[in-house]
Amino acid sequence: MLTGDEVTAVLDRQTAVMEQVASGAALPEVLDSIVLALEELMPGSRCSVLLLDEEGTLRHGSAPTLPAGYSAAIDGLVPGPLAGSCGTAVHLDAPVISEDVSTDPRWARYRELAARYGLAACWSSPIRSRSQVVGTFAVYRGAPYQPDRRDQELVRRFTHLSSLAIEHDRAAEEREARHRAELARQSAERANLAKSQFVTALSHELRTPLQSITSFTENLQTLDLSPDQRRGALQRISVSASHILSIVDDVLDLARVEAGAMPIDLQDVDVHAEVAASLDLIEPLAVRRAVAIHRSGPSVAVRADRRRLRQVVLNLVSNAVRFSSSNTTIRIDTEAAEGVARIHIVDEGAGIPQDLMARLFVPFDRLGADAGREGGAGLGLVLARRLTEAMGGTLELDSVVGVGTHAVVTLPAAPPGVEF
Repeated sequence: MLTGDEVTAVLDRQTAVMEQVASGAALPEVLDSIVLALEELMPGSRCSVLLLDEEGTLRHGSAPTLPAGYSAAIDGLVPGPLAGSCGTAVHLDAPVISEDVSTDPRWARYRELAARYGLAACWSSPIRSRSQVVGTFAVYRGAPYQPDRRDQELVRRFTHLSSLAIEHDRAAEEREARHRAELARQSAERANLAKSQFVTALSHELRTPLQSITSFTENLQTLDLSPDQRRGALQRISVSASHILSIVDDVLDLARVEAGAMPIDLQDVDVHAEVAASLDLIEPLAVRRAVAIHRSGPSVAVRADRRRLRQVVLNLVSNAVRFSSSNTTIRIDTEAAEGVARIHIVDEGAGIPQDLMARLFVPFDRLGADAGREGGAGLGLVLARRLTEAMGGTLELDSVVGVGTHAVVTLPAAPPGVEF
């Protein structure tokens, strides 16, 4: 049995190992410490740990001093009645001692392998966790050897220590698996909720213009309208139909971008030209709202999709116009920086409260704004950011209540020397 000094030495090593476990050390590192600790207490021995995998085969767990070739050769060992000491120990769920592997029939298939690496004796004990065998703890010697009671007590203690380390590791894995499953469940719930909210919001956005179309169509069919009334009804139908088409186009574009299926044709693009083209489309709305638009900054060239860049600028500027008061100004400035170009769109609108900023890029969320004057379906900013990201850029917004909103589109600059 163990002397007092030996018990103290065992306890010291067990304490060190448990400190490793408590600190979150990886299982292979912990098993290496256990194996090396036992080898210190049993001079002349070489120890290893094999772990059962999900298929029921034994895999390398720790063998820091065994020949690497031997460890590789027995990796994947299938337990059975003639599978050496380790495979037989798992098969029998009992310790197996082979004093001389050259004469032990359980080692018949592995004698040449053991002899090649100078291994003459081996005894192996099953490692259990939660009443199940999860691996083996083996001790090898370079000459035939019969373990005494001291050896067997040491192996028993360190086999148990290995079982504690393995059980702790598997419990941690189970906790992590449960955590990942819970996160996946929550993510799925959020996705389902988002999908439901998206469908509800889309239905709401489509219902209003559809009701308008239905109402005016019914009037045309059932009422004796004057020519001016008919033209007015047809105009309202046309405007509502255009609004529906715009929403559908934005939804389809957003779906394509989210799915990574949006075709992006990157080329060298003159930012000034695309901004000018976008402003030609938005100018009538700006005039009606009495909102001035000023451009400044150097001519810059970027790598972008011409059509999608124009769409981004149009969405941002039209959004700024809709939420600006009369007799205010929107500034569009260009800036060249190291490897990138920036487009700044600054308005003098009411600004957005900080507690609403997180909802800026939520589809169909107009941050509580009335759809009447401002219009829009709440997709413009979402689509603008997704399109910018698809072109390899970024879109950021900053807003101060009572001051206005500042949007910054950053895109990769075109190669040096590009001119328009």
